[in-house]
Order: sequence, then C-alpha cells, then structure tokens
Amino acid sequence: MLDPRIHPAALNDQDLETLQIFGVRGVIAVADASAHPPTPEGLFAHFDELLGKQLPRLERSGLRAWAALGVHPRVLPHRGLGQVLEALPGYFKGGKVIALGQLGLFKGDEREEEALLEQLSLAQQFNLPAIVSAPGLDKERVTRRLLATLQRAEVDPVRILVDGAVGRTVRVIRELGYFAGLTLHPDHLTVEKAVALVRSLGPERLVLDTAAGDGASDILALGRAAHRLAKAGLSAKVIRRVTLDNAAALFGVHPHD
Repeated sequence: MLDPRIHPAALNDQDLETLQIFGVRGVIAVADASAHPPTPEGLFAHFDELLGKQLPRLERSGLRAWAALGVHPRVLPHRGLGQVLEALPGYFKGGKVIALGQLGLFKGDEREEEALLEQLSLAQQFNLPAIVSAPGLDKERVTRRLLATLQRAEVDPVRILVDGAVGRTVRVIRELGYFAGLTLHPDHLTVEKAVALVRSLGPERLVLDTAAGDGASDILALGRAAHRLAKAGLSAKVIRRVTLDNAAALFGVHPHD
C-alpha cells in the first residue's frame, strides 16, 4: 500500500515499523502548517528538515519515501512568498520531490487563492501533480471555493488530488475530473464511512490516505480500511486501486520496486 499523505516529524520509529507491519510500503511526506515562523526562512527550514532528515529516516526504516513541498495556506508568509516560490524549483532536483503540497485554502480569502494559483502554475511549469485541501471549520463552503479556484488554474484535473473529501463533497470533486482523497483521520473521515463511499462510488479516482502524524491520527487506518473493504466483499483489484494503484499513477511512483 501507498499512503500519499503523512506528517513524519510526529511519528516515532515504532510508528514507522507499525505502518509496514500493516502493509504500507511507500509514503509521501507533505509540507504542512508546522513551518515556524511563517516566513521564507521558516518555510525553508521546514523543507530542509523534511528532505534532509525525515525522508532519510523513513527510508532507513524500510519505507519507500518521497516528498511534496509547497506553502500551506495556514503558513502563508506576509512578505516573501515570491522568494519561496522562486526557490522551490531548486528542491525539485534529485527526484525526491514528486508533487507540490500541501496546498489549498483555509479561510478561503483572495490572498490564499492567489497563492494557490501561483503554486499551481509552478506545478504545471515543472509537470508535477499537486495535493490540495480545504481544511478549516467551514469545509463545504471552502471546498466549493477551492474547486472554483482550481477551475481557474490551467492544470489538468487528473494531476490534482483534492484531499480531505467527505461524503458531501467527494462526488463533485470526481465529477470535475480531480482525484478525491479520503483521509482516514478522526478530524476527517472514519474508516467505516470511507469503506461505504468506496462501495457506493467505485474506485475511480479515489485515493485513501491517513494524514498520519497530523494530530490524533490513526497510523493503522489504511490497513484497517483494506481489511474492511475485503470483508465488505470488494475485490482485491478494487482494494489495490484505492490503496495503491490510483495514487501510484497520479504521482508516478512505484513503492514495490
């Protein structure tokens, strides 16, 4: 299995071993809202820590690991965003950064929209997929605004994972051509609800992830979801698509190689 969204700084070595015991072979570590302070310097330190410390630690544990880098809407710098975007391509060298992320909207204001569009333009320029999400309290409204912003960007929808989808948003995300990420996390979606969505919607452009390490997460959720999907009578092919193949195709990685 491939988990396309983890936050490794909060995971200890035993957590990484547990992931593998429950069938996870590859992970994508995402830049998140933990960059501190929210300045160009703070963001660069966050990127450097992710690439220089966390990816090697993940790989030493036995996982295939890649990174997604970008400026999360909660840590948009008041000054210097252009400096960060100008420096990002330097991180793309070497093949370990395979996407921009975690991008998106939080409050859903014009400043966040502009930053998102600039980063999506960068993704298109360097032919990289993007991981976007609409966290926050007013998820449905912000997700609608996020989707409207994505449609303004000249990026192929099949190059974008809209993460944190729930039952009320997953259908429109897929109807617009994007991949929908079902995040198995106490703040997002239970395993049971995700299994029900896969059963009712089918596996097309659905991706399961855990956001492991982001608060009170469940590092066993991907393995438990695969088990519940099998108990629900779904085929091994369907289970493999939502736990591995769809994400591997989107991000161009092969965790079992």
